[in-house]
Amino acid sequence: RRCFLATGDCGPPPAMTHSRPSSEELPDSFPVGSRVTFTCTGGARRIPGLPDTVECLPGNLWSRLAEPCGRSCAAPPRLRFAALSKEAERMNFFPVGTNVSYVCRAGYENTSESSPSSTCLEDLTWSEPAELCRSEYL
Repeated sequence: RRCFLATGDCGPPPAMTHSRPSSEELPDSFPVGSRVTFTCTGGARRIPGLPDTVECLPGNLWSRLAEPCGRSCAAPPRLRFAALSKEAERMNFFPVGTNVSYVCRAGYENTSESSPSSTCLEDLTWSEPAELCRSEYL
């Protein structure tokens, strides 16, 4: 192994918590202009809208990269009596603590002041939404 960095060499790419470089074999040397793309690990999901590639810049520095992956629940549960709110429908990343609300479906009326909702829990499952919508046909 080399003990010194060649001119214009960035060294190993930055370590990430929920992602690793996507290529199995990384070269020993990263000249200026080299790019390394990261993929999610350990069940983490890609955070929409964030870049996932670093580039070796002049000065032997990697470009800054925020963690491109994170822990997220899968899509919220579908309910017989309620549909996801428009706002929740547009979301595609659900970190721990995310709360989504539902709207009673046609044929169901809300039986309380609050809307049914569900929260992404620490174990990446959803809390059970309260059945706050009652069929109008009972």
